[in-house]
Amino acid sequence: MGTQYRAYSSDDMMKVSRFLSHAHSRLNRPSSWTIARFQFEIFFYQLRAGLLPEWEQNIGLWEHDNGELAAVVCRDGDFYFQLDTEHPQEELLREMFGFIEAKSAPGAVKLAVPKLMPKLQEMAHSRGYVLLPNESDNVVSIKLEEDLQVVIPAGFSLQCGEEVSDQAKAQGHIMAFNYPGTAHAEEMLRLYGGIRQAPGYCPELDLSLVNGQGEVVAFCNAFVDEVNRIGILEPVGTHAAYRKRGLGQAVIYEALNRLRSLGMVKVYTGPMQPFYQHIGFEMDVEFGVWKKEG
Repeated sequence: MGTQYRAYSSDDMMKVSRFLSHAHSRLNRPSSWTIARFQFEIFFYQLRAGLLPEWEQNIGLWEHDNGELAAVVCRDGDFYFQLDTEHPQEELLREMFGFIEAKSAPGAVKLAVPKLMPKLQEMAHSRGYVLLPNESDNVVSIKLEEDLQVVIPAGFSLQCGEEVSDQAKAQGHIMAFNYPGTAHAEEMLRLYGGIRQAPGYCPELDLSLVNGQGEVVAFCNAFVDEVNRIGILEPVGTHAAYRKRGLGQAVIYEALNRLRSLGMVKVYTGPMQPFYQHIGFEMDVEFGVWKKEG
């Protein structure tokens, strides 16, 4: 069955989401992005910031003769390949590389390549890309085999969905990722809340731990892929001044329990960090980052 490239349009959003779910079904792991990351990219920032048309120009689609998707390329800093097979056709890969290189400035082409896809690595090497030793990306996961104990320390309360204002959530994000007083913080305070427009958004899975002053000190939002019975956490964070108090663990464990009650059997997030490892997540998919010089 042949494949043909065409440009992405906003009308393709759910088609790509379905393909990412399909790819997970075939590979029994994320191909690269999950449906959550794709929808998060669109609704968390790009749409409200007015940058969506520019962002969409870095998405390429390849369709089979019957109109079904065969592959997708998209970008979040680095370019990512979305494939439903570990052994894609070489002609398809050449076209995907060509698309990426046409969209990138000379000397600034960077790719995130799954380590479980040797054909992609071989083609990257043959086209002059070099594996960067100090850069990587990954997805981590945890199996939902039993309910987890949720301990919320005194003085904090769990709230979800519309119980928390966008301003409080934005400030929580700013403090979790340590960018107060910046232009980005001003943008976040103005734009936060777009994720509620995402098709996969669920208020009961948009969780915040709030202190007595109404500040969001830890948060966790979850998406669901019902086809594969998986959950995806995006975004997750804890206020820098409130870490090592069990707050991040509590809000994540609450999300995991809610996902398990919905029939999910596994949950993904990432990238790996000691905190995730401490609360039970394991490495699932690793990506090497490749760069083409000149």
